[in-house]
Amino acid sequence: MIGILVVTHGNFGKELLKSAELIIGDQENVKTLSLNRGDNIEELYSCVNKQIEQLDEGEGVLVFTDLFGGSPSNVTAANMEETYFESLSGVNLPMLIEALDLRVNNNLKELVNKVLKAGVGGIKDIRSELQIASDSI
Repeated sequence: MIGILVVTHGNFGKELLKSAELIIGDQENVKTLSLNRGDNIEELYSCVNKQIEQLDEGEGVLVFTDLFGGSPSNVTAANMEETYFESLSGVNLPMLIEALDLRVNNNLKELVNKVLKAGVGGIKDIRSELQIASDSI
């Protein structure tokens, strides 16, 4: 099973995982790490590295971050220089659910491609999708 790590500012990752589990049930081999005000970046770097090692059961690890260019993303990217894993930024609930649902029957590269599509595909203009006229308000 592909391991999943979610690294975010504040409790966003923890709450995102709780929301995903509310929809699809409890999950194994998933961890979250939070960066809070005053936290040490080097410590986060070490924690990311340690969690990736623990989550890798031989099929790889997919790391999600919240904001490209933010500290969680930068620390994750820095770990890519010494450890092999895949990472996607801009995590949202459709991406996480897709990853959790498909990680058993796909290899890591296939999973990354499917999760990217789910993330972008989950963004909708509700008025347009439901064809609700804007002049009806």
